[in-house]
Amino acid sequence: MFSQRSHTAVIVFSAACIVFAGFAVIGTSKHENLQLAATRASTGCRNVRAQAQMDRRTAMTGLFGAMAVGANKAFAVTSPDLIDDRKAKSTGFDIIYEARDLSLDQDTRDGFTQARSGLKETKTRVMDAEKKLTEAGAFVDKKYWTEGRNVLRRLVGTLRFDLAALADTKSGADKKAAIKANKEFFTNLESLDLAMYKKNPAAGKKAYEKTVAAYKAATALY
Repeated sequence: MFSQRSHTAVIVFSAACIVFAGFAVIGTSKHENLQLAATRASTGCRNVRAQAQMDRRTAMTGLFGAMAVGANKAFAVTSPDLIDDRKAKSTGFDIIYEARDLSLDQDTRDGFTQARSGLKETKTRVMDAEKKLTEAGAFVDKKYWTEGRNVLRRLVGTLRFDLAALADTKSGADKKAAIKANKEFFTNLESLDLAMYKKNPAAGKKAYEKTVAAYKAATALY
């Protein structure tokens, strides 16, 4: 009887030991897995940080490399480009520099002296003014008042000076007649501008015809 009970107890105790050992192994494996996961996570973070640092280093290296290449190209010794501007200067390319030259008198800096000395170009501009007058008359017919007045604005300043320069080439009675014809022309031109300002088609057409007639009378003297 005792031996049977002892045998049973030994079996139960052995089973309990086996179960306890199984739980211990399972707990240990879980703990080891958690430690392994933590180790992998920290290692992964370090790898990410290291990779990010490597990427930044690579980017900065590429940037400085590109800047160095660009600097080398910028400072590379190249042969100068020689441009022959003699023809351009002969047609007035450097007039702008005369306008900035304070050692010259005001008339020269403004171009008045050059315009008076080159009467051929002055006469050409005066004759070309007829095209602008015709354009202004077309705007009167279309009732494009703003456009027509802008044409007169662009025309009158240069034309006033050119006609005065041509009148200065004359003397005595011829000069007085030229000045009178110039004044009559500009009076009619201002009447045309006023009619366009008032948006009056009838007055505009009438003033345009008088302006053209006065223009032809003035230019006929030169």
